[in-house]
Amino acid sequence: MKGTKQSATIFARTELSSIDERELIERFQNGDTEAFNPLILKYKQKIYNLLYLRVGDREIAKDLSQDVFLKAFQALPHFKQDSAFYSWLYRIASNCSIDFMRKRKRREVLMFGELPPDADNTLQMMQVYPSPSEMVENEELGRIIRKAVRQLSPGQRRVFKLRYRRELPIKEIAVRLNKSEGTIKAHLHHAHKKLRSLLVPYLQNEPLHWNGED
Repeated sequence: MKGTKQSATIFARTELSSIDERELIERFQNGDTEAFNPLILKYKQKIYNLLYLRVGDREIAKDLSQDVFLKAFQALPHFKQDSAFYSWLYRIASNCSIDFMRKRKRREVLMFGELPPDADNTLQMMQVYPSPSEMVENEELGRIIRKAVRQLSPGQRRVFKLRYRRELPIKEIAVRLNKSEGTIKAHLHHAHKKLRSLLVPYLQNEPLHWNGED
């Protein structure tokens, strides 16, 4: 994988979207390991985004991304192309994130896990909504998440922004909106459930029909 930088100069960003993945895989399996580099360039940001949403830490996501592509590099000779390359890569990334969480023996609310009804102050916004500095680094992901937040109902969106942009505790939000704490928690629960359903297609490399994309 040493030729990644060189390949970056050969493959413009627009060209990466139209590369023949099947041909590259066949070339790799026939001994041309440089053919793996365009595949890395095409999917490295999307895999990083997936892992970042899973683990909520930029450095860990970067390390896991490297592990994912190393595992893919080692396993690609045996890939039979009975599924799309990204689907295969997605499974590797998912397994890496699961293995990481198990090793850390840490229970966290994951973007694509079940959100408990009483989730409150323990939920970290890093798992759902990047900070401004992280949005600069992940412009595409930040843009899509901002659009997804706008898909929430007015009540859910208001509670969501108070909780995570203003960083207000559940109790204070309830007082401000003259609602019970249970109602505020319910709004947050439904907001996260909605966001998960909206963002899953993006992480599976599928069109976002709600975003007006074909």
